[in-house]
Amino acid sequence: MHVRVALWGSLLSSRVFASAAFPTICDVVNTPTFQFEVNLQSTPATCEFPARPCSQISYYVPHYFVEVVNNPRESFFSKIPGVALQLTLNTAIAPFAAEDDNESYSFHAHVIHIPFSQEALAPMPCGGGAPDLFCLSVMSEHLGTHWSTGAPDMWQPKLLAWSLSPKACLVKGALTSITGDWTAKQASVPQLCSVSLEWLPKYPPSLQAICTGWGIHFPRSGTVTSSDQTTASLIVASRIKSLGAEVFQSLAIEQDEKWQMIYPQTSSSFREGQNIAYLRVKGVNELGRIGGKFRNYLYVIWQKRTCIRDLPFVAEAHAWLATLQSACKGL
Repeated sequence: MHVRVALWGSLLSSRVFASAAFPTICDVVNTPTFQFEVNLQSTPATCEFPARPCSQISYYVPHYFVEVVNNPRESFFSKIPGVALQLTLNTAIAPFAAEDDNESYSFHAHVIHIPFSQEALAPMPCGGGAPDLFCLSVMSEHLGTHWSTGAPDMWQPKLLAWSLSPKACLVKGALTSITGDWTAKQASVPQLCSVSLEWLPKYPPSLQAICTGWGIHFPRSGTVTSSDQTTASLIVASRIKSLGAEVFQSLAIEQDEKWQMIYPQTSSSFREGQNIAYLRVKGVNELGRIGGKFRNYLYVIWQKRTCIRDLPFVAEAHAWLATLQSACKGL
C-alpha cells in the first residue's frame, strides 16, 4: 500500500499542473477545509466472492468549476489552448458587464471539468474526478441572444404556473433555503465540449425547481435582479449548471452535491439554494477582493462517491489525501 501511494505521489509531484497559469485541482486541495469537504467515511460491510470483512467507503470529490464573469470571452481558464480557441471563435457580445444597475446584474458563465482532477484523485477507492477535456463544457456565449432574453424557457410549465403567483414562489423558495438541495438528478452524459445552441428555439421541459432560496430560477438568462452581486452570481451559476445538464447535455448532476466558493475567496461548502444569510457566515462574500471593481466568481461543485472495498483501501485513501495535500502545498 505504502509503495503504491509513494509512486502516485512521485508522479503527482512531477506534473506541471502544480504551477499552471489557471485554476486546477490544487486550488481546491489548498483550501483550508479540504479534508473536511472530502468527508472520507467508512463503515463495516461485507464483500462477496469470497465473503470477507470490508468497508463501505464514501467521500466527496471536486468535479466541476463554474465561473461567472462580467464580459464575453473572459475566463479564468483562457490560458488553456482549447478554451482560448473557444473564446476566440465566439462572437457573443451580450449581456455585458452590468453591475448593480438598479439591482440588476448581467454575467456570462462557463462550466469546465476541474483540470487534472482525474489524475490527482485516481487512487481514491471509489473513483475520482472528471476526465480532462481542456475545453469549456458549457458556455453561455453559445446560447447567443437566448442568454440575454431567456426566451426558450418562457413556455416552461413551471414558469407559467408560478408566474401567476410570484409572491407564493418567493415564500416557497425561502422554505427550501433552510436545507437547500432542490436540484433534480440528471443521468450520466457524454463528456463533451460546448458547442453553439443559438439555433434552438425552445429548451426541453426542465426538472429543476423554479422557486429557490437564491431567487427565481427561470427564465435561465444571464441577467438577474437581486439584492447583491454575490447572490446574483450564485443564481447565474445555478442556471448555467442546469442548462449544462438539460440543454447542452454535457454535465451529469448528482442528487448529493455541494458547492464551495474558490474566488474571490475560499468558503466552506454549502448546498445549492441554501439560505444566503447562512452562506455569508460560511465565507461566501466579497471580503477576499483587494480593491478595484468587484469582478468575477469561481465556484466548485462537489459530488459524492460510494463503494465497498477491502479494509486496506481506507488507510490508503487517507494516506493519498495527505500526499495530495503535500504535493499541492504552497502552489
